[in-house]
Amino acid sequence: MADSLSEDDILEAVARHIGRPGQGPQLRRTGVDITRLPMLDLRIVRCVETRGTRQETRPGKYDISGRPTYEGELRDHPVQPPKDPAESRKVELVLHGSVRTVACGCDEGRQPCSRCRAKGKLPCETGPLCPACKGVEPCTWCDGTGERQDRAPAGPSGEKNSPGRTTCLKCRRPRTACPQCRGWGTEKCTRCDDTGFRVCPVCAGERSTEHTSCDGTGLVTLWTGGSVAHAPERSAVKLPDPAPPLRVRQRTGRTGAWERVTLTSVGEPVPDALDPAHVEAVEKALLPRPDEVARRADIGWLHLVAVAIPDDPDHVFYVFPGSDGPEVLPIWSRRRSLRIAAVVAGVVVLVLLVAALV
Repeated sequence: MADSLSEDDILEAVARHIGRPGQGPQLRRTGVDITRLPMLDLRIVRCVETRGTRQETRPGKYDISGRPTYEGELRDHPVQPPKDPAESRKVELVLHGSVRTVACGCDEGRQPCSRCRAKGKLPCETGPLCPACKGVEPCTWCDGTGERQDRAPAGPSGEKNSPGRTTCLKCRRPRTACPQCRGWGTEKCTRCDDTGFRVCPVCAGERSTEHTSCDGTGLVTLWTGGSVAHAPERSAVKLPDPAPPLRVRQRTGRTGAWERVTLTSVGEPVPDALDPAHVEAVEKALLPRPDEVARRADIGWLHLVAVAIPDDPDHVFYVFPGSDGPEVLPIWSRRRSLRIAAVVAGVVVLVLLVAALV
Protein backbone atom coordinates (compact mmCIF):
# COMPACT_ATOMS: atom_id res chain seq x y z
CA MET A 1 0.00 0.00 0.00
CA ALA A 2 1.38 3.42 -0.93
CA ASP A 3 1.76 5.94 1.88
CA SER A 4 0.78 9.59 1.75
CA LEU A 5 3.63 11.76 0.57
CA SER A 6 5.21 14.04 3.16
CA GLU A 7 6.00 17.65 2.32
CA ASP A 8 9.72 16.87 2.36
CA ASP A 9 9.20 14.04 -0.15
CA ILE A 10 7.10 16.32 -2.34
CA LEU A 11 9.56 19.22 -2.38
CA GLU A 12 12.56 16.99 -2.97
CA ALA A 13 10.78 15.29 -5.91
CA VAL A 14 10.06 18.72 -7.46
CA ALA A 15 13.62 19.87 -6.82
CA ARG A 16 15.03 16.83 -8.64
CA HIS A 17 12.62 17.37 -11.54
CA ILE A 18 13.77 20.98 -12.09
CA GLY A 19 17.48 20.03 -11.86
CA ARG A 20 18.09 21.09 -8.25
CA PRO A 21 18.46 17.77 -6.39
CA GLY A 22 18.86 18.04 -2.62
CA GLN A 23 17.39 21.58 -2.56
CA GLY A 24 13.92 20.66 -1.36
CA PRO A 25 14.35 22.65 1.89
CA GLN A 26 15.43 25.73 -0.09
CA LEU A 27 12.20 25.53 -2.14
CA ARG A 28 10.22 25.69 1.08
CA ARG A 29 11.82 29.00 1.94
CA THR A 30 10.79 30.50 -1.41
CA GLY A 31 7.13 30.30 -0.38
CA VAL A 32 5.93 27.30 -2.43
CA ASP A 33 2.21 26.57 -2.41
CA ILE A 34 1.30 22.91 -1.76
CA THR A 35 -2.31 21.87 -2.41
CA ARG A 36 -3.40 18.31 -1.70
CA LEU A 37 -5.91 16.89 -4.20
CA PRO A 38 -6.59 13.30 -3.07
CA MET A 39 -8.09 11.27 -5.93
CA LEU A 40 -10.93 8.78 -5.47
CA ASP A 41 -12.24 6.24 -7.99
CA LEU A 42 -15.28 4.35 -6.67
CA ARG A 43 -17.14 1.93 -8.95
CA ILE A 44 -20.15 -0.01 -7.67
CA VAL A 45 -22.04 -2.85 -9.34
CA ARG A 46 -25.24 -3.82 -7.55
CA CYS A 47 -27.28 -6.92 -8.33
CA VAL A 48 -30.92 -5.80 -8.24
CA GLU A 49 -33.67 -8.41 -8.00
CA THR A 50 -37.22 -8.22 -9.36
CA ARG A 51 -39.93 -10.84 -8.89
CA GLY A 52 -43.30 -11.36 -10.55
CA THR A 53 -46.02 -13.95 -11.16
CA ARG A 54 -48.34 -14.47 -14.13
CA GLN A 55 -50.78 -16.98 -15.59
CA GLU A 56 -49.15 -19.02 -18.35
CA THR A 57 -50.85 -20.88 -21.23
CA ARG A 58 -49.35 -23.22 -23.82
CA PRO A 59 -51.09 -25.27 -26.55
CA GLY A 60 -51.56 -29.01 -26.12
CA LYS A 61 -49.95 -31.11 -23.40
CA TYR A 62 -46.97 -28.87 -22.61
CA ASP A 63 -44.16 -30.42 -20.56
CA ILE A 64 -42.76 -28.10 -17.89
CA SER A 65 -41.50 -30.80 -15.55
CA GLY A 66 -37.96 -29.50 -15.95
CA ARG A 67 -38.70 -26.13 -14.35
CA PRO A 68 -38.08 -25.58 -10.63
CA THR A 69 -41.15 -25.09 -8.45
CA TYR A 70 -42.04 -22.87 -5.53
CA GLU A 71 -44.72 -23.05 -2.86
CA GLY A 72 -46.71 -20.30 -1.20
CA GLU A 73 -45.73 -16.72 -2.01
CA LEU A 74 -42.98 -16.15 -4.54
CA ARG A 75 -41.45 -13.43 -2.39
CA ASP A 76 -40.64 -16.05 0.27
CA HIS A 77 -38.91 -18.48 -2.10
CA PRO A 78 -35.10 -18.34 -1.83
CA VAL A 79 -33.16 -17.83 -5.06
CA GLN A 80 -29.41 -17.34 -4.94
CA PRO A 81 -28.13 -14.31 -6.88
CA PRO A 82 -25.36 -14.84 -9.46
CA LYS A 83 -21.82 -15.03 -8.12
CA ASP A 84 -20.85 -12.06 -10.29
CA PRO A 85 -23.12 -9.04 -9.55
CA ALA A 86 -22.47 -7.82 -13.11
CA GLU A 87 -24.21 -10.90 -14.58
CA SER A 88 -27.81 -10.71 -15.82
CA ARG A 89 -29.98 -13.73 -15.14
CA LYS A 90 -33.63 -14.79 -15.07
CA VAL A 91 -35.00 -17.86 -13.29
CA GLU A 92 -38.38 -19.23 -14.38
CA LEU A 93 -40.42 -21.06 -11.71
CA VAL A 94 -43.76 -22.87 -11.51
CA LEU A 95 -46.16 -22.72 -8.57
CA HIS A 96 -46.40 -26.23 -7.15
CA GLY A 97 -49.73 -27.89 -7.97
CA SER A 98 -50.87 -25.22 -10.45
CA VAL A 99 -50.21 -27.18 -13.66
CA ARG A 100 -53.28 -28.61 -15.40
CA THR A 101 -54.28 -29.61 -18.94
CA VAL A 102 -57.85 -28.76 -19.92
CA ALA A 103 -60.06 -28.79 -22.99
CA CYS A 104 -59.57 -25.77 -25.18
CA GLY A 105 -63.27 -25.18 -25.84
CA CYS A 106 -62.94 -25.29 -29.62
CA ASP A 107 -64.44 -27.89 -31.96
CA GLU A 108 -61.87 -30.68 -31.63
CA GLY A 109 -59.03 -28.39 -32.56
CA ARG A 110 -60.90 -26.52 -35.31
CA GLN A 111 -62.40 -23.06 -35.42
CA PRO A 112 -64.80 -21.44 -37.94
CA CYS A 113 -62.91 -19.79 -40.79
CA SER A 114 -62.90 -16.05 -40.22
CA ARG A 115 -62.18 -15.24 -43.87
CA CYS A 116 -65.26 -16.86 -45.40
CA ARG A 117 -67.34 -16.94 -42.20
CA ALA A 118 -67.50 -20.72 -42.29
CA LYS A 119 -69.04 -20.79 -45.78
CA GLY A 120 -66.07 -22.34 -47.57
CA LYS A 121 -66.31 -19.90 -50.46
CA LEU A 122 -66.00 -16.23 -51.25
CA PRO A 123 -67.89 -14.04 -53.72
CA CYS A 124 -66.02 -13.69 -57.00
CA GLU A 125 -66.01 -10.50 -58.99
CA THR A 126 -67.48 -10.83 -62.47
CA GLY A 127 -65.20 -11.02 -65.43
CA PRO A 128 -64.64 -8.16 -67.92
CA LEU A 129 -67.58 -6.93 -70.00
CA CYS A 130 -68.36 -8.81 -73.15
CA PRO A 131 -66.59 -7.06 -76.04
CA ALA A 132 -69.56 -7.74 -78.32
CA CYS A 133 -72.57 -6.48 -76.31
CA LYS A 134 -70.65 -4.46 -73.69
CA GLY A 135 -73.01 -5.92 -71.09
CA VAL A 136 -75.81 -3.62 -72.27
CA GLU A 137 -78.09 -6.21 -73.91
CA PRO A 138 -76.72 -9.70 -73.27
CA CYS A 139 -80.19 -11.19 -73.70
CA THR A 140 -83.25 -9.49 -75.19
CA TRP A 141 -85.51 -11.66 -73.09
CA CYS A 142 -83.96 -11.60 -69.57
CA ASP A 143 -81.15 -8.99 -69.76
CA GLY A 144 -78.80 -11.55 -68.25
CA THR A 145 -80.98 -12.13 -65.18
CA GLY A 146 -82.50 -15.44 -66.17
CA GLU A 147 -86.02 -14.07 -65.85
CA ARG A 148 -88.33 -12.20 -68.21
CA GLN A 149 -87.93 -8.41 -68.03
CA ASP A 150 -90.89 -6.03 -68.38
CA ARG A 151 -90.44 -3.97 -71.54
CA ALA A 152 -92.40 -2.70 -74.54
CA PRO A 153 -92.95 -5.22 -77.36
CA ALA A 154 -90.19 -5.08 -79.96
CA GLY A 155 -91.99 -6.83 -82.83
CA PRO A 156 -95.22 -8.51 -83.87
CA SER A 157 -94.71 -11.24 -81.32
CA GLY A 158 -93.46 -8.87 -78.60
CA GLU A 159 -89.97 -10.39 -78.76
CA LYS A 160 -86.79 -9.11 -80.27
CA ASN A 161 -85.49 -12.32 -81.74
CA SER A 162 -82.68 -12.12 -84.22
CA PRO A 163 -81.21 -14.71 -86.54
CA GLY A 164 -77.74 -13.51 -85.43
CA ARG A 165 -78.44 -14.35 -81.78
CA THR A 166 -78.25 -17.64 -79.91
CA THR A 167 -79.87 -19.44 -77.02
CA CYS A 168 -79.44 -17.71 -73.64
CA LEU A 169 -77.69 -19.87 -71.06
CA LYS A 170 -79.63 -18.21 -68.25
CA CYS A 171 -83.24 -18.15 -69.45
CA ARG A 172 -82.84 -20.82 -72.19
CA ARG A 173 -84.71 -18.64 -74.70
CA PRO A 174 -83.64 -19.29 -78.34
CA ARG A 175 -82.24 -16.54 -80.59
CA THR A 176 -82.23 -13.88 -77.82
CA ALA A 177 -78.66 -13.93 -76.46
CA CYS A 178 -75.43 -12.33 -77.59
CA PRO A 179 -73.59 -15.03 -79.53
CA GLN A 180 -70.27 -14.25 -77.75
CA CYS A 181 -71.28 -14.16 -74.06
CA ARG A 182 -74.54 -16.15 -74.54
CA GLY A 183 -76.50 -14.00 -72.10
CA TRP A 184 -73.91 -13.44 -69.37
CA GLY A 185 -72.91 -9.90 -70.38
CA THR A 186 -69.31 -10.58 -69.39
CA GLU A 187 -66.47 -12.73 -70.55
CA LYS A 188 -66.10 -16.01 -68.74
CA CYS A 189 -64.38 -15.67 -65.34
CA THR A 190 -61.49 -18.11 -65.12
CA ARG A 191 -61.36 -17.93 -61.30
CA CYS A 192 -64.86 -19.21 -60.64
CA ASP A 193 -65.89 -20.54 -64.05
CA ASP A 194 -68.71 -17.98 -63.99
CA THR A 195 -70.30 -19.50 -60.89
CA GLY A 196 -69.92 -16.24 -58.95
CA PHE A 197 -68.03 -17.91 -56.10
CA ARG A 198 -64.48 -19.14 -55.51
CA VAL A 199 -62.99 -21.47 -52.93
CA CYS A 200 -61.79 -19.72 -49.76
CA PRO A 201 -57.96 -19.69 -49.90
CA VAL A 202 -57.68 -19.81 -46.08
CA CYS A 203 -59.71 -22.91 -45.28
CA ALA A 204 -59.57 -24.46 -48.80
CA GLY A 205 -63.35 -24.85 -48.71
CA GLU A 206 -63.32 -26.78 -45.42
CA ARG A 207 -65.20 -23.96 -43.61
CA SER A 208 -62.88 -24.23 -40.60
CA THR A 209 -59.20 -23.84 -39.77
CA GLU A 210 -56.84 -25.23 -37.16
CA HIS A 211 -57.33 -23.49 -33.81
CA THR A 212 -54.08 -21.63 -33.12
CA SER A 213 -54.55 -21.42 -29.34
CA CYS A 214 -54.29 -25.19 -28.99
CA ASP A 215 -52.34 -26.00 -32.19
CA GLY A 216 -55.27 -28.14 -33.31
CA THR A 217 -54.99 -30.48 -30.31
CA GLY A 218 -58.15 -29.34 -28.54
CA LEU A 219 -56.16 -29.03 -25.30
CA VAL A 220 -54.23 -26.30 -23.46
CA THR A 221 -51.86 -26.45 -20.50
CA LEU A 222 -52.26 -23.83 -17.78
CA TRP A 223 -50.11 -22.94 -14.77
CA THR A 224 -49.03 -20.09 -12.51
CA GLY A 225 -45.51 -19.03 -13.36
CA GLY A 226 -43.05 -16.99 -11.35
CA SER A 227 -39.88 -15.26 -12.50
CA VAL A 228 -36.92 -13.97 -10.52
CA ALA A 229 -34.66 -11.63 -12.50
CA HIS A 230 -31.25 -10.30 -11.51
CA ALA A 231 -29.82 -7.30 -13.34
CA PRO A 232 -26.69 -5.20 -12.70
CA GLU A 233 -27.03 -1.56 -11.69
CA ARG A 234 -23.85 0.52 -11.94
CA SER A 235 -22.81 3.77 -10.30
CA ALA A 236 -19.54 5.63 -9.82
CA VAL A 237 -17.98 8.43 -7.78
CA LYS A 238 -14.85 10.27 -8.95
CA LEU A 239 -13.17 12.94 -6.82
CA PRO A 240 -11.91 15.64 -6.59
CA ASP A 241 -14.47 17.84 -8.24
CA PRO A 242 -13.49 19.70 -10.38
CA ALA A 243 -11.19 17.00 -11.69
CA PRO A 244 -7.46 17.55 -12.26
CA PRO A 245 -6.31 18.30 -15.85
CA LEU A 246 -6.77 15.53 -18.40
CA ARG A 247 -3.03 14.87 -18.72
CA VAL A 248 -2.81 14.37 -14.96
CA ARG A 249 -5.73 11.94 -14.95
CA GLN A 250 -4.22 9.98 -17.82
CA ARG A 251 -0.75 9.83 -16.25
CA THR A 252 -1.96 8.84 -12.80
CA GLY A 253 -4.16 6.18 -14.36
CA ARG A 254 -1.16 4.62 -16.11
CA THR A 255 1.67 4.93 -13.59
CA GLY A 256 0.11 6.00 -10.28
CA ALA A 257 0.50 3.65 -7.30
CA TRP A 258 -3.21 3.50 -6.50
CA GLU A 259 -4.36 1.84 -3.32
CA ARG A 260 -7.36 -0.41 -3.93
CA VAL A 261 -9.84 -2.52 -2.02
CA THR A 262 -13.01 -4.41 -2.98
CA LEU A 263 -16.09 -4.59 -0.77
CA THR A 264 -18.74 -7.26 -1.39
CA SER A 265 -21.17 -6.88 1.51
CA VAL A 266 -23.50 -4.18 2.76
CA GLY A 267 -22.18 -2.60 5.93
CA GLU A 268 -18.50 -3.32 5.35
CA PRO A 269 -16.43 -0.43 6.77
CA VAL A 270 -14.60 1.88 4.41
CA PRO A 271 -10.79 1.57 4.45
CA ASP A 272 -9.00 3.46 7.22
CA ALA A 273 -6.45 4.75 4.70
CA LEU A 274 -9.15 6.61 2.77
CA ASP A 275 -8.79 10.38 2.82
CA PRO A 276 -11.10 11.86 5.49
CA ALA A 277 -12.52 14.29 2.89
CA HIS A 278 -13.87 11.33 0.93
CA VAL A 279 -15.31 9.15 3.69
CA GLU A 280 -18.76 10.77 3.74
CA ALA A 281 -19.14 10.60 -0.05
CA VAL A 282 -18.12 6.93 -0.10
CA GLU A 283 -20.44 5.96 2.76
CA LYS A 284 -23.35 7.71 1.06
CA ALA A 285 -22.65 5.99 -2.27
CA LEU A 286 -22.48 2.61 -0.54
CA LEU A 287 -25.93 2.83 1.05
CA PRO A 288 -28.03 -0.19 -0.01
CA ARG A 289 -30.66 0.25 -2.74
CA PRO A 290 -34.15 -1.29 -2.75
CA ASP A 291 -34.14 -4.93 -3.96
CA GLU A 292 -30.32 -5.08 -3.86
CA VAL A 293 -29.22 -8.67 -3.18
CA ALA A 294 -25.49 -8.56 -3.98
CA ARG A 295 -22.77 -6.03 -4.79
CA ARG A 296 -19.19 -5.36 -5.66
CA ALA A 297 -17.62 -2.02 -4.79
CA ASP A 298 -14.13 -1.33 -6.12
CA ILE A 299 -12.49 1.58 -4.30
CA GLY A 300 -9.24 3.16 -5.46
CA TRP A 301 -7.48 6.21 -4.05
CA LEU A 302 -4.27 8.09 -4.79
CA HIS A 303 -2.51 10.93 -2.99
CA LEU A 304 -2.11 13.75 -5.51
CA VAL A 305 -0.47 17.11 -4.76
CA ALA A 306 -0.27 20.33 -6.80
CA VAL A 307 2.86 22.45 -6.17
CA ALA A 308 3.26 26.06 -7.32
CA ILE A 309 6.77 27.60 -7.17
CA PRO A 310 7.17 31.40 -7.18
CA ASP A 311 10.38 31.03 -9.24
CA ASP A 312 8.40 29.25 -12.03
CA PRO A 313 4.95 30.87 -12.32
CA ASP A 314 4.35 29.24 -15.72
CA HIS A 315 3.97 25.72 -14.32
CA VAL A 316 2.09 23.75 -11.71
CA PHE A 317 3.89 20.58 -10.64
CA TYR A 318 1.63 17.62 -9.90
CA VAL A 319 3.24 15.02 -7.63
CA PHE A 320 1.86 11.54 -6.86
CA PRO A 321 3.20 8.16 -5.67
CA GLY A 322 4.49 5.94 -8.48
CA SER A 323 5.79 2.41 -8.53
CA ASP A 324 9.39 3.64 -8.14
CA GLY A 325 8.76 6.59 -5.84
CA PRO A 326 7.19 10.03 -6.28
CA GLU A 327 6.45 11.10 -9.87
CA VAL A 328 6.28 14.72 -11.05
CA LEU A 329 4.22 16.00 -13.98
CA PRO A 330 4.50 19.73 -14.86
CA ILE A 331 1.42 21.36 -16.38
CA TRP A 332 1.07 24.90 -17.70
CA SER A 333 -0.30 27.23 -15.07
CA ARG A 334 -3.49 29.20 -15.60
CA ARG A 335 -1.42 32.36 -15.94
CA ARG A 336 0.66 30.93 -18.79
CA SER A 337 -2.41 29.46 -20.53
CA LEU A 338 -4.13 32.85 -20.47
CA ARG A 339 -1.02 34.59 -21.75
CA ILE A 340 -0.68 32.17 -24.66
CA ALA A 341 -4.36 32.50 -25.43
CA ALA A 342 -3.99 36.26 -25.54
CA VAL A 343 -1.00 35.99 -27.90
CA VAL A 344 -2.90 33.65 -30.21
CA ALA A 345 -5.91 35.99 -30.20
CA GLY A 346 -3.63 38.93 -31.06
CA VAL A 347 -2.08 37.05 -33.97
CA VAL A 348 -5.54 36.19 -35.30
CA VAL A 349 -6.63 39.83 -35.09
CA LEU A 350 -3.46 40.96 -36.85
CA VAL A 351 -3.94 38.44 -39.65
CA LEU A 352 -7.53 39.61 -40.12
CA LEU A 353 -6.41 43.25 -40.27
CA VAL A 354 -3.74 42.49 -42.85
CA ALA A 355 -6.21 40.50 -44.91
CA ALA A 356 -8.64 43.42 -44.80
CA LEU A 357 -5.99 45.86 -46.04
CA VAL A 358 -4.80 43.72 -48.93
